Amino acid sequence: MSDLVEYTKWMSTETQKLRERVRATESVMTDLKSSGASSVESLMETLYMLKIKQEELESEAQGLRDNINTKELVIKGREDKKAVIKQTIEIENADRENEIHALRK
Repeated sequence: MSDLVEYTKWMSTETQKLRERVRATESVMTDLKSSGASSVESLMETLYMLKIKQEELESEAQGLRDNINTKELVIKGREDKKAVIKQTIEIENADRENEIHALRK
């Protein structure tokens, strides 16, 4: 009977140790779950902010592309106008040369 009492005491002690280990493990698991949840939440928030920043940058880039296209059209128009003015000057110079040549004869 004393062996049974000793065995019961030993089992109680071992059971207590196991309970403490289970509580410690549950505590660690709870901490990991909350840490993981906050980490995932933080990552999702970061991804959302990066997506908003990307959309803003894409919008800005599109605005710059539109501005470049507008400037290229203005440059093309001015080059065409310059060509017309140059051609007009050449025609007027040719007319003057003809007048000078006619006056010399």
